[in-house]
Amino acid sequence: MPIGHGNGKQSLRSPVGDTQWLGMGHSKVSMVVGIACACSLVYVVSLVLMSVHPACWTNYCLARHCTPHFTTQLFAADLNMTQRPASGAFFEDPTPNCHSVLRLRSGSSIVGPRNADVSRIVFGIAAATDMWWSRKEFLKLWWKPNSKMRGYVFLDKQPLGSYWSPELPPYRISESTAHFKYTYKGGWRSAIRISRIVSEMFRLGLRNVDWFVMGDDDTLFFVDNLVQVLSKYDHTKMFYIGSNSESHLQNILFSYNMAFGGGGFAISYPLARALAKMQDDCLSRYSYLFGSDDRMHACMAELGIPLTKEPGFHQLDVVGDVSGLLAAHPVAPLVSLHHLEVISPIFPNTATKNYTQVRALKHLLKAAEMEAGSIMQQSICYDQRRQWSFSVSWGYVVQVHKGFVTPRELEVPQKTFLSWHRESSKVEFPFNTRDNPGDVCKQPTRFFMDTVDVNPADPSFGGSLVMVGVFVREISEDKQACVDKLQPLSSVQRIRVRRKKQTDESWYQMPRRSCCRIMKWKNENIDIRVHECEEGESLVRSF
Repeated sequence: MPIGHGNGKQSLRSPVGDTQWLGMGHSKVSMVVGIACACSLVYVVSLVLMSVHPACWTNYCLARHCTPHFTTQLFAADLNMTQRPASGAFFEDPTPNCHSVLRLRSGSSIVGPRNADVSRIVFGIAAATDMWWSRKEFLKLWWKPNSKMRGYVFLDKQPLGSYWSPELPPYRISESTAHFKYTYKGGWRSAIRISRIVSEMFRLGLRNVDWFVMGDDDTLFFVDNLVQVLSKYDHTKMFYIGSNSESHLQNILFSYNMAFGGGGFAISYPLARALAKMQDDCLSRYSYLFGSDDRMHACMAELGIPLTKEPGFHQLDVVGDVSGLLAAHPVAPLVSLHHLEVISPIFPNTATKNYTQVRALKHLLKAAEMEAGSIMQQSICYDQRRQWSFSVSWGYVVQVHKGFVTPRELEVPQKTFLSWHRESSKVEFPFNTRDNPGDVCKQPTRFFMDTVDVNPADPSFGGSLVMVGVFVREISEDKQACVDKLQPLSSVQRIRVRRKKQTDESWYQMPRRSCCRIMKWKNENIDIRVHECEEGESLVRSF
């Protein structure tokens, strides 16, 4: 009779029959029960350990103990490259990196997402030896030697002399590309060499890398902002991050889906790994393309990776005075500026200062080094009694317009510049623009940053450290004819702006334009306070 028969329970049968189960002795049953209990105990202990040290149950931690960091081939490849010795040694993150040896399934992660760190970014700077000695001054502006920053300058041939400044990243001589065809008439073969820099950096087998960032020797990076922007993205997934040109025609000729290389772009480690495997084969199909960045884009297209656009990367395909563009920077961190030899110095000369391109950028960096997130961020406020509109671009310029000009209009760049093809029509640009009035008296009166400093904790800012910038009137002989029309502003010589340091990292995720208030207007001086907009506050509340 089966067990349970006649008592309302379902019959329990072994797959091989009741007789085998019933024939088991007491000792065997005890043994089975004991094994089951032991397995349960192991499972419970495993759960406890995983809750205490979750990382040690991932592929990352397992590889840490059973896989070497470098293969013989990678080490040999590193020895074959020219670089500055000892002084170019990189800071090593204590957390090992197993990227180059793991074989992960699609969608799996080497390490969990975390905030980006500058020590886990490797910069590749595209340069040419013949132009290097004039361009290197731009790199010195943002590169911090003896810090956690890592990167290489990639040259086409050995630099002259044996001295290499310790203020610069170490250099490498790019691999030969003689076996690749280049058929673009009037172009430069160096495009092939530059397009392979990310793959060459990957093959060095560097440890502790999350991102490879490309730029030119005349690209200025705001590194703190770059780190914050990359922190928005999961470095264990494939990302291609950058931005387009400021010239509509350039985007048409190349692609709106391409990151323009001079403005810089970031490639996540997994994408660099995939690129290194296929790039040479990919490049063989695109001999007819012009530049390095469109070759990179072609390979991204073959990998199926779209461009993730970040508006803080700036190719600056414009010429002339870019102040109208920079003063209306998007509500996003400023990451890079390019074509620094083509544009006019971003600060005008004063009675005491004669600005070259490099000196002007160094002046801008005084504010950026104090706090990078706020640099170029535009705030808008009004003086209701006197009927004036103020546009404050922190660290750069305060522009004052007569009458009421709406925020919708002030946030649009004013065309002080021309397109890359030296045209001024609004259809030349892939963003909205507004005309710069021909009547000089209707143009904004500009006050450019002169000094910037940090004041001790200020009770009016909740006890936080406060940045104080002094902006002085631009010297303009043309404006002399407008003195009477622009009173009482004609008497103002300087504007002092106070703002709290940007300490809330959520701003990088969900940015909002700051509010500002005219605190004092007396004779030659105006005081402005910039602050986070309060509950129920709008930019026009003061008008």
